[in-house]
Amino acid sequence: MVDELYSYDIDYFEGMNPFMLSRWEHGVIAPSLSRKTALLRYLQYKTNTAFPCVTEYSVTDLENLICQKGVEALIGRKKEYILHFPSVSMSVENIQVYPLRNFQRMKDLIAINMDIHKAFNHSYTQVTFKQFQEWSLHPSNFFVAAEYKNSFIGLFFTLKLKPKIYEKIISFQMKKSEIETKHFSLPNEAGSILLLSFYALNNTTAVMLFVRYYAYLISNQKQILKIGGITKSNEALKFAKSMNLKTVNKIVLDDDTVIEARSQTLPEALASESVIKMLFPKQECEEE
Repeated sequence: MVDELYSYDIDYFEGMNPFMLSRWEHGVIAPSLSRKTALLRYLQYKTNTAFPCVTEYSVTDLENLICQKGVEALIGRKKEYILHFPSVSMSVENIQVYPLRNFQRMKDLIAINMDIHKAFNHSYTQVTFKQFQEWSLHPSNFFVAAEYKNSFIGLFFTLKLKPKIYEKIISFQMKKSEIETKHFSLPNEAGSILLLSFYALNNTTAVMLFVRYYAYLISNQKQILKIGGITKSNEALKFAKSMNLKTVNKIVLDDDTVIEARSQTLPEALASESVIKMLFPKQECEEE
């Protein structure tokens, strides 16, 4: 395998030998972050899988393997979308993250989301209350809410679109408001993830939501092709950058507002150092 790694990427694996590889495999030493990323790319190449070795893991299993400190480093502190409600007294065990359709006050939560949605989105990228409500019920879409002691404290919404529809949205050939239920791919069909809404009362809540999101991506990696979104918000673009999404298109509207589209294949989105820091380094991860 050493020869294969060397042939695959001489820049990252030059100087490797079987003894070093054996020490990696037995956990005696750990490869550098850059080599971890290169190793993932190699395994993606060999297996044609976005994140090999965990393809049969459940969302719950994956959540338990993800390093929360790594997630916190990835998301940073986004002032528009993550507030600063005190979290010292909040126990993570008491924060529940579950599908929005299971939330008793679903309509109230969507109404709150609409206020956030309108505040941070240009009319070009806005959708209606009815659309959010209908989309949240589709089994392919990722609509989760966070709750603490019966109070709403965060949300994370994404759509799973048919590949052609996703490309139309990302290339500005179609607006989000034109998306219909028929445009969603089924749970067992290939599709691409369109980021829709995010909000958290504090950083602890944001971490919990992102842990669930990445567990969802990896658990469903066989059916996910790309991840992307469109926005005018600088804070949202910072999110996209930290998630390794690249700028693919821009449009300038009549009022001079610039809307940017970012997109990335799932393998490329996962094979970045910022993401690798949070994925399965439990022996190196200093949790709270």
